[in-house]
Amino acid sequence: MKVKASVTKRCPKCYVVIRTKKGAHKPHKKVVYVYCSANPRHKQKQG
Repeated sequence: MKVKASVTKRCPKCYVVIRTKKGAHKPHKKVVYVYCSANPRHKQKQG
């Protein structure tokens, strides 16, 4: 999985997933992931 400053879809089969990471004393942080059903090398995480 690549960690990048900005994530993009690399092919038509890529899809975006937004998950919230719960912190104990911080507001919830949103993490953006890109997954691909055709090519697993397209996996990315924004952070």
